[in-house]
Amino acid sequence: MTTKTLAEQNFLIPNGTFFVELSIFLLVLAVIWLFVVPPIRDVLAEREARVAKTAVDGRRAREIFEAAKDRYRSSVAQARGEAARLREQARHEGRAILTSAGERARDESDEMVAGAVIELRANADAAAARLRGHIDPLARELADRVIGGGAGERT
Repeated sequence: MTTKTLAEQNFLIPNGTFFVELSIFLLVLAVIWLFVVPPIRDVLAEREARVAKTAVDGRRAREIFEAAKDRYRSSVAQARGEAARLREQARHEGRAILTSAGERARDESDEMVAGAVIELRANADAAAARLRGHIDPLARELADRVIGGGAGERT
């Protein structure tokens, strides 16, 4: 057996293999740092920019939505006010139409009543004239009978 020196027996003391492995590790690390990390950084920066743009677009969309919602609410309120005004106007016009129709109906009924009264008076006058025509001879005959009561029976 060969006797190893203290440096050869102690694993904590670096030897030539360690330095070769260290240089290969540093070379691989440099290659990764130069050729792999930059594209990854670019992709991450692009992703971060898209996320920031999406957040800005989201805020802008919320603002547009709120503005549209406010316009919608004001339009609905305005439409409700206009509908209430139109309903009130229709009620007013309906009342005016009913009042005018009632007045026309009253006027027509008054005219009909006046016409009926005139017609009834004319009929009553005609009936009275006819009755006078029949009653006058009867009254004369009766008066003659009463006055000349005996004379008419004697003859």
